[in-house]
Amino acid sequence: MLREIPAALITELHSLEYGGPRGRLAFEAALSVAVAVLCALYLHSDQPWWAAISAFMVTQSSLAASVPRAAMRIVGSAVGAVIAVIILGLFAYDPLPPCLCLFTMAWVGLLGFAVSRFAYAWLISAITGNLVILMALDQPQTAFSIAVNRVAEVAIGTGASLLVALLLPEPAPGAGSPAAGRFSAPPLVFWSRRNTVAFEVWLRENWPLVLHACRGGLTVMLLPPLANWLAPIGPSTMAITAVAVMSIPTTAILEPDGRTVVQRAVHRVIGCVFGALLGLLCLHWVGDEFVVWLLLLMGGIWLGSQIQSGSTGVSYVGTQAALAFLLSMVQGQGPPLSITPGLDRFGGIVAGLCVLLVITMAMSLFRLPRSSGLPARSD
Repeated sequence: MLREIPAALITELHSLEYGGPRGRLAFEAALSVAVAVLCALYLHSDQPWWAAISAFMVTQSSLAASVPRAAMRIVGSAVGAVIAVIILGLFAYDPLPPCLCLFTMAWVGLLGFAVSRFAYAWLISAITGNLVILMALDQPQTAFSIAVNRVAEVAIGTGASLLVALLLPEPAPGAGSPAAGRFSAPPLVFWSRRNTVAFEVWLRENWPLVLHACRGGLTVMLLPPLANWLAPIGPSTMAITAVAVMSIPTTAILEPDGRTVVQRAVHRVIGCVFGALLGLLCLHWVGDEFVVWLLLLMGGIWLGSQIQSGSTGVSYVGTQAALAFLLSMVQGQGPPLSITPGLDRFGGIVAGLCVLLVITMAMSLFRLPRSSGLPARSD
């Protein structure tokens, strides 16, 4: 499993494209992130990395593909932020209920991501809700301002991505990615006695999906106690860790032995380590040169996007590497004066993904029944 990754990455580096659909998408992602960061810094955003992540994740092959994704990201962020403010208002300074809410939001979001036609909105709603809860867990009175700022930063990032997609020429026909299949949705009123049989059938056929959602939910729920017990980290780092954990793909989760799921988790850890270390190396070298810092940021995102859209089976390494690189490079109002915050973030992300890997490997021991050939959704 591990021996295949270096060879695949070397192949991807040898096949980098400076033109064509793949090169154009990578350039668009890098430019969108740069515009989002500049706008966030100009508006004195307290967490410009969230605007940059939004720009990177919304970037698609064309404006027509980016608009629905941007709309779902903004709506999902707003809904998740509102839910988080309500939860913290009800359970302020009581650690157990918010942890249970973290699990519930992550579980529902991952399930909705797989079964709903508005999949991305479900996922972003869960990510934003958990983000706000984790950042305001120790100071619930700041929940409202954090929620408003997160939605504003999402709007900045998505707006930057749409602006770049509007200004750049449209790709040739056929450059977009094919639509992915979906799992079937459970009965709407599944707790009703008349829907008991239908729900049992759905649960039996979609049990791997339920287990997949539990993996993400358990990991996010365990972040607060583990952060206080194993490796004390700040609320912002916990929130960043939750973002990394929640971006779990649903592809290949129908494998009954769990080998492919474990492989994907390993890819994510390796991508995180690669991207974060590359970002810290750039920070150590760039100093306080703003232009150099911005160009290096664009270069790292361009490289991660190229690997993400490659064909050697390590696309998740590219996605995680780009996100970890971005989180290491963008920390405040310009080039960071110290790499210490980046090291803290690196430790938090790796710790969260390692917890996810352990939970994934533990759950892969359960023998799951094969479902009736339902397709999986990719992120």
